[in-house]
Amino acid sequence: MSRKNASEFWESKVQTDAFFELLKVSGHSRPELSRTLTEEEWGAIYQQAQKQALAGVLFDVVSALPREQQPPKALLMKWYGLALQIRRRNLQLNVTAAKVYARFRKHGFRAAILKGQGVALLYPNPLSRTCGDIDIWVEGTRKGILKYLYGTSKPLHVVYHNTPLTLSDNTEVEVHFTPSWMNNFCTNYRLQRFFKRTAEAQFTHEVELPEGAGRIAMPTAAFNRVYILVHIYRHLFGEGIGLRQLMDYYYVLRQGFTEQERKATENVLKDLGMWRFVRAVMYVMQKVFGLPQENMLAEPDEKEGKFFLNEVMMAGNFGHYDRRIVRKVNESMGSRFVRMTKRNLRFWRSYPSEVFCTPLFKVWHTCWRKYHGY
Repeated sequence: MSRKNASEFWESKVQTDAFFELLKVSGHSRPELSRTLTEEEWGAIYQQAQKQALAGVLFDVVSALPREQQPPKALLMKWYGLALQIRRRNLQLNVTAAKVYARFRKHGFRAAILKGQGVALLYPNPLSRTCGDIDIWVEGTRKGILKYLYGTSKPLHVVYHNTPLTLSDNTEVEVHFTPSWMNNFCTNYRLQRFFKRTAEAQFTHEVELPEGAGRIAMPTAAFNRVYILVHIYRHLFGEGIGLRQLMDYYYVLRQGFTEQERKATENVLKDLGMWRFVRAVMYVMQKVFGLPQENMLAEPDEKEGKFFLNEVMMAGNFGHYDRRIVRKVNESMGSRFVRMTKRNLRFWRSYPSEVFCTPLFKVWHTCWRKYHGY
C-alpha cells in the first residue's frame, strides 16, 4: 500500500478504532480485539505503528493474540524482525545510559536519566519501547557543567535547557541543565522553581536497568506526572508529538496516586497554565488507551481532546509525518522562525499564552545565545 493510499485509508473511523483497540489491549484495558482484521487492515496498522514509534510495544500484543486474530504470517515475521532490532537497540542503550550516568557521578555531578530508558521501566516489557537518544539531567550550574564538558568533548550546540553530545559509538546524548522550559516567561519561572524544589528526590532515586545493564537515577512518579506532560506540551509547539510519548504518560499514570498526590499535581499544572491541556490529554488517555477513571488527573475535555488527538494522528512521532509542514533543505533560521510561528497559530484558541509568547521567547533566546557566545 502506498503512503498516499495508507493516508486515505486512515481517514476511516473503523480502521482508526481498530488501531486504538490494539492499544487498549497493549495497556491491558481489554483482553483481545473485538473482531478479526483483514490483511489490508493489518498492513495499515503496521504502518501506523511505525509512524507512531509503537512497533515494538504492539508486536508484544499481536504475537499474544488468539491465532485467528493475528496478522498474516509474512507480516508477523516482518514485525518480529523490527521488534528484535528495537530490543537489541534498547539493550545497547541501557548499557550506555548506565555508563554515562556513572561517568557524571564519578566526576562529582549528581544526575538523572530523563524519559527514555527510565520511563521504559514502567512498561510491561521495557525492551520493547522504541528508544531514541539519552537525556540526562545534570545537577549544577550551566557554566560548571559546560566547563567539564569542554574538557572532554566540545558540545555541538548549547541552548537554554541542554547541549547535545555524540559519543564514540554514535549514540546521541542530550545533557540537560534543566529538564525543560516554557515559552511564557512567567510560567517558565514557575516551572524552573518546581524543578529546583523537587531535584533532590530525582537525583537520589536509583533503579536497576534490565539484563544487568547497570544502575541509573530516574525521576519519581510525582515528578513525571508533571514533567512528561510538559515534554508532550513542549513538542506540540515544536514539530509535533506522537502516541509514543502519550503511551509513556499512560504508564506514568498507571502507577497510581492518592487523592492528596493528585491534588498536588493538579496545583502544579494549574500554576503552569496547563489545565486545559491536561483535560485534553485525559481524553486521549481514555479514548486511545482506556485509562481507568481512578488514574485520571481530571475529567476529560472531549472538544479539546479530539482536536489534540487529530494533531497527534496527523503528525506522528515528533511530527515526522505531518504533510502540513513543508521543510526546506538548508532552511535558514529566519525561514524556520516564520514557518513555526505560522504553524503554531492553529493552537491560539486553546493555548493563547504559549502561542503568543513563543516568538518573544525565540527572539530572546537568540540574543541570549549570542551574548554568551554559544
